[in-house]
Amino acid sequence: MSVPPPTVSAAPPRLAAGLLDTVEAMAGELVDRIAGADRSYADPGLLTAEELRQACLDNLTAIIGALAGAHPPRLQSAREVGRLKAERGVPIAALLHAYRLGGRLIWEELTARSGGPGDPQLHDLATELWELIDTYSDAAVEAYRETEIMLAHADAQTQSRLIRTLFDDHSDNPGRTLTALRTLGLIEHGIFAVVSIEAADPGAALPGNLVSALRDLGAKSVWDSQIDSHTGLLSSVSPSAVDRAAAGLADLVAGRIGLSAVFTSPAAIPGALTEARLAARSARPGSHTAVRFGSEPVAHLLVTVPEASRRAVAQILGPVLRLPAPERGDLIAALDAWYRCHGSTAAAAEQLHCHRNTVRYRLRKIRDLTGRDTSEPVQSAELHLALQAVTLLEL
Repeated sequence: MSVPPPTVSAAPPRLAAGLLDTVEAMAGELVDRIAGADRSYADPGLLTAEELRQACLDNLTAIIGALAGAHPPRLQSAREVGRLKAERGVPIAALLHAYRLGGRLIWEELTARSGGPGDPQLHDLATELWELIDTYSDAAVEAYRETEIMLAHADAQTQSRLIRTLFDDHSDNPGRTLTALRTLGLIEHGIFAVVSIEAADPGAALPGNLVSALRDLGAKSVWDSQIDSHTGLLSSVSPSAVDRAAAGLADLVAGRIGLSAVFTSPAAIPGALTEARLAARSARPGSHTAVRFGSEPVAHLLVTVPEASRRAVAQILGPVLRLPAPERGDLIAALDAWYRCHGSTAAAAEQLHCHRNTVRYRLRKIRDLTGRDTSEPVQSAELHLALQAVTLLEL
């Protein structure tokens, strides 16, 4: 919020008005003081000497003119210098220091031209001067902050577009991928893996510490986020570092996580993205583990041909799925626990917090409804296949 400008005396104080005749020389003196007091202005690429001099001249002229009552406070020069210094990366502390130096210079000139400490004009001007310095510096800071926000937004958009190009097919121009890697600070030669995350909560952002946490595990990463998914590229010089980062993902993000096979050529990124997306769809919802492409071949097959998988489920487990929700849930949970416990009825019962006879009853009920018995290998394989499809496709 802008600070309202101070009220300046209606009668033009002759003492302040006299400074307007020497404002050019004052601007040169202020440039020397600023450059001598703050090394930020000596860095190449920030402000040129002419830009700094013009900013000093414009602000001194505006402040002295307002102090002399020649015009109301005009804050355009303050806003312009605030925007300029934000764009050039001059620290905000240096911006404020420059205004303090300018106020001190004006006060020194007023003191030198006054009739001594008892001069009533000097006393009246003191309060007005520092109120004006506060007003102008506040306006400059406000413009600086606004520009910072706009620049950060523009930088984020630029980086987002650059990251997105990594995952596009550039087989006709491989140099685009290499340029994007260099610009993003990633290696061109090393070990890579693509990550695909199907968000548990659509619209939720990735954790703010994700990049730093993966870096601590030895892998650099960049991320492209959509409404319901996130895509990342992991890179390192060490295969083990990429493996550690991949293993740590499940503790850092929520959702179904898939990883491509590792690769060494950036040209393989688009194909690896396809692998990672398939692997993510192959992860069990709520499993809190990342699936590597190739580690779950049956699951890959089921999610690759979902319509065929749904037809198989309807044929194999259809009678169970048509039961009322509570009974259906009990039977599916019993079958899932039995397979997870490697066919141990006692272990499945412990996992489900029920008696093992209850597990046996539910497995018999499945047999009676489907005509398939878990004790018969082929029929058991069909039941297991259909059960995986129910889970993965969330039928």
